[in-house]
Amino acid sequence: MRNSTIFPNSASLLLLLLLCISAPHARAQNQTPANVASVGWTDPATGLTWTKQDNGTDVNWNQAVAYCSNLRLGGYIDWRLPTIDELQNIYDVSADVPGQWPDGEEVTWHVKCNLKLSGTQWSSSQGNAGEAWLFVFKKGGRGAVVISYSTYTRALCVRR
Repeated sequence: MRNSTIFPNSASLLLLLLLCISAPHARAQNQTPANVASVGWTDPATGLTWTKQDNGTDVNWNQAVAYCSNLRLGGYIDWRLPTIDELQNIYDVSADVPGQWPDGEEVTWHVKCNLKLSGTQWSSSQGNAGEAWLFVFKKGGRGAVVISYSTYTRALCVRR
């Protein structure tokens, strides 16, 4: 008889534990459009949501990947570093967003929706061994550099 009274309590405790573990993930995936607007911009052409700004400091490629994958913003946990093509898709030569290069030089970023940039953006796309692709919204160009490079390189995160 003692075992039958312990089992329901253990089952209840296990159920409660499972609910607590899964609840943050469920909340993160079920956000309203109003919450999306507070953390970034959703591109209507692709359905991708971008953070309003990049990380704001020099990072190498590994740090950029880690920054986005560890980002917890607006209740979302599935941020990632975008591909080079995804970055190029938000380049808009007709958009003139004032900003500063990390050395203080005034620049114009050509990026959709006035996203706040502060340098060249890393992508998740890798090139040759030990290289990854960067996108420059100042000029609209892309280039591959060694993943340890960290001068004026930033992480702009995205999620679907």
